[in-house]
Amino acid sequence: MAAQWEAEAGFYYYVRNSKGESERRVRWEHASGALDHFFDDTLVPASSGVHEKLLHQLEPFPTTTGIKPYDPGYLSGWVVEQYQIDLIGAAQSSRARMDSAVRGMCSSQVPGDTQRNLQVQADYSAQTFKHILLPVWLLVYTYGTKSYQVTVNGSTGKIAGEYPISWIKVALVTLLGLIVLFIIMYFNSK
Repeated sequence: MAAQWEAEAGFYYYVRNSKGESERRVRWEHASGALDHFFDDTLVPASSGVHEKLLHQLEPFPTTTGIKPYDPGYLSGWVVEQYQIDLIGAAQSSRARMDSAVRGMCSSQVPGDTQRNLQVQADYSAQTFKHILLPVWLLVYTYGTKSYQVTVNGSTGKIAGEYPISWIKVALVTLLGLIVLFIIMYFNSK
């Protein structure tokens, strides 16, 4: 992937106002540059049943070593989910992830203290794809009226999951912490 970017780079400087106070101002300058990057194995989940955020938290998966040709015996006796996103949808999702990453990389190249009007033109070449099965274990449980998912990377053992949060309990613990802090501050001041 090759990208060209342009932006306005802002450099902070300070002046004294009529009251003698320091005010921050920004001097804007045009900036441009280029970026070359190789994306290798940008994973796109083909499941719509498992939350994508959880799947991305399980990364990385071994996609360059240990990949074997598909054998129906691998799935024999297991409940599995068929892919639900076709090749066109997967390509669009992959492009969106890469575009976001490229924009972030270009943004980090802009000099100065701040920036605005970042424009990126990316050219992707030599795009390939492969369908692979990745070992992901899924647990779904219900608490109250809401379902939560827990996923496990079958290669690395990394776990990602959702859990219920009781905002009442969070508020009570926070309040208790503040009370303890005020008591400590009160006794330290005496």
